[in-house]
Amino acid sequence: MNAINKILLLLDKQPPAPELLDKIVLMAKKYGSKLELFECCYSRPLVSSYLFDPQGAAHAKQGYLHGEEKRLQAIADQLEQAGVDVSIDTVWEVDSEQGILLKIERYAPDLVVKSCRYHHRLAEYLFGNLDWQLVRHCAVPLLLIRPNPWNSSPAVVAALDPLQEKQRPANLDNVVLRSGESIVEHIGGVLHLFSAYHALPTSVVFDDTLMLNFEDLQSRLAEQHRQAMADLLAGHGLEQASLEVHLANGEVHHELPRYAADINADIVVMGGMERDTPQRLFVGSTTENVLDHLQADVLVVRVTD
Repeated sequence: MNAINKILLLLDKQPPAPELLDKIVLMAKKYGSKLELFECCYSRPLVSSYLFDPQGAAHAKQGYLHGEEKRLQAIADQLEQAGVDVSIDTVWEVDSEQGILLKIERYAPDLVVKSCRYHHRLAEYLFGNLDWQLVRHCAVPLLLIRPNPWNSSPAVVAALDPLQEKQRPANLDNVVLRSGESIVEHIGGVLHLFSAYHALPTSVVFDDTLMLNFEDLQSRLAEQHRQAMADLLAGHGLEQASLEVHLANGEVHHELPRYAADINADIVVMGGMERDTPQRLFVGSTTENVLDHLQADVLVVRVTD
């Protein structure tokens, strides 16, 4: 994710949070990107009101779209005043996921941005069903944003898994690492590298001899993990001693949110699996737990064909 020439910002009828617009302005200006605001529109009450009046339904639909275009244009005017090149687009589509994916295919952005929705019952921002569908099917980098401001020097975490190269698409860790480097290069901040490895817990080892072998296994696994990380960094001309590197012994869906919270991470970069594979993100982890327990923004990248 080195060049971001076009950003597609997905909006809905909810007013965008000021923090979302601040982040979009910063990224668009730092990367020199064009920005397009897009809303997939549909109103069931409107459709139900004109079931037996096709002409009236068409007129009402156009009026609805015109109203949403005026609202998007007001947001675009605000962003243009901040120095961003902005356009708008709307489409009438009952299936919002399908409408968004078709727009992504047609517009071919370098980055898609969407905000998380607020859940009043839980009093926090979580990923909704549409967010999960985009994580699984969006063909370009996807940035899911929470309405929290970034720090003046953002902490960017690249979540790597160098020991799982056979279960992940080839080159995925390189894409994650390059994306993290690109963010820090353009908007500033500090890049943190995270990786977790997990051996069998000691609670399931009952025999003393097996325990000794298990401790040796843990030691060798940790060394293999450190070497795999060193090899990955060497391929990018980086030295581990000069970087913020955290190797965690534990399951990623526990360790990654904990580490991100400890360093007050602003953005976590994660690798997405191929869209036609049963795995979604980190193989062997509960992806939903990872993402919903992160308070940082999440950038999902994948290997392009």
